[in-house]
Amino acid sequence: MPQMTGGQAVVAALRAEGIDTVFGIVGTHNAPLFDALYDCPDVRLVTPRHEQGAAMMADGYARASGRVAACFTVPGPGFTNTLTGLGQAYSDSSPLVLVAAQIDSRRVDRDLEDFHELRRSLEVASAATGYAARASRVEDIPAVVQAAVRSTRSGRPRPAYVEVPMDVLAARGVAEPLPSVALSAPAASPEAVQRAATLLREARRPLLYVGGGALKAGASAEVLEVALRLQAPVLSSLHGKGVVPDDHPLGLGDGWRQLPLLSEVLRQADVALAIGARFDGVSDPSQGRSLPEALVHLDIDPRVIGRHRPATVGLVGDARQVLRQLLQALGPGEGPGRCWLDTAQARAERRRYLEERAGPVLHLLDELRAALPRETIVCNDLNLVSYWAQVALEVYEPRTYLHPGSYGSLGFALPAAIGAKIARPERPVVALCGDGGFMFTCQELAVAAQERLDLVVVVFKDGAYGALKVLQDRKLGGRRIGVELGSPDFPALARALGARGWGLDSPGALAPALREALALPGPTLLEVPLAIEGRAAIPPWMAE
Repeated sequence: MPQMTGGQAVVAALRAEGIDTVFGIVGTHNAPLFDALYDCPDVRLVTPRHEQGAAMMADGYARASGRVAACFTVPGPGFTNTLTGLGQAYSDSSPLVLVAAQIDSRRVDRDLEDFHELRRSLEVASAATGYAARASRVEDIPAVVQAAVRSTRSGRPRPAYVEVPMDVLAARGVAEPLPSVALSAPAASPEAVQRAATLLREARRPLLYVGGGALKAGASAEVLEVALRLQAPVLSSLHGKGVVPDDHPLGLGDGWRQLPLLSEVLRQADVALAIGARFDGVSDPSQGRSLPEALVHLDIDPRVIGRHRPATVGLVGDARQVLRQLLQALGPGEGPGRCWLDTAQARAERRRYLEERAGPVLHLLDELRAALPRETIVCNDLNLVSYWAQVALEVYEPRTYLHPGSYGSLGFALPAAIGAKIARPERPVVALCGDGGFMFTCQELAVAAQERLDLVVVVFKDGAYGALKVLQDRKLGGRRIGVELGSPDFPALARALGARGWGLDSPGALAPALREALALPGPTLLEVPLAIEGRAAIPPWMAE
């Protein structure tokens, strides 16, 4: 059995699980962990400028690729700086592994006021992860790391946390990485599958509602085959965007429950199949209660089924595996000759509504979409354009639309875009930021420059937390407070951080500038002045 340091044992265990990318910042407590990376050129180390960026980069990496990345931090402030990113990843079911150093093992949890000491760190971690454990000996590290990685790959994906005391990282011991074992995708009960198939086969007006679980299971082909077999229109949640292309004849896109458009469709549908959807309030304010009474709910997390509304049939399992079972149970054939809903007319009505409510922003999004290759990964932040993009930006492929969901972390777009570009270097990547949210993580632009990443950051500048300013005007009688911002010269800031920076004269200049920036090496920031008034200034679901 090989002798190695604790730091070497951690790196070896991660490598054995196929993890080849680490986002982390070195410090006194975790120096042996980084020293172990020195002799591993096959593991890519990316150094963020803040630990929050490390977690969000790993999150973006996972969302874009489906693979797991790791983060390394010091204990105390290094770890707690990641909590926002961990909370975002937990909320959106995104897998990553955080390895944090800990103070000397003889002093842990004794409240001796050590440097970087955080009391009850495992309890803190458990609030934002699906697995939290400490390795107190070098010999324990392989099993603890393997369990952490496996937890991100089984069931509903969640981030995982491992901490190793600094003396254990430096100590030598006998440790050998455990062989990685492929995990089987869980199938649903055959009896439940048969009941679901009967309900769907007898439906006259079936409807599919697709969430992020379908995307994470890689079930796009199976979802589309079920839709074609049943000739059922497909709605998606915010996290299900791209599972079925928005320009597919059966695709209705997302955001319908955020707009008062689908009531008639939902009244007509007699059976709904929800696939990997937890009915979060951002995607569906009714939380599933407006779907037909007859509901087949498929999810890998049994706690999700029935949480917000009863299911006629619950299917617990991996979306791709269960849909294959369902297709077999449905039997051969094309089903109905045509879809019961005129989806083209429904999309046209949706477009007319958006034209009325979001005209200027909608046209901006149209131009942006036309300038982007079909496979572009778009990373959203929380700003006026991104709020409307949730419902108005067409998405054509899985894992190409990254949004900070119901947790809603400002500053998400840039670090997520960095992680996405590292995971998928062959794809164009664009981050859509507001001037307020961009300042949360703007320093990470230096990482994009240092790593020579070809990505584009669009900063819409209105000198305010724009949506909140309009909210205060509409709901609080114009009593504005805390929303006006003094923003820097963003192109100059970009150049100071090593990136390219261009200031545009108007939103109309975005599309040609975007095409030009995408063709250039390295990161480019585009500052776009934005002054949207009237109804388009805030989406209706935020003003209610």
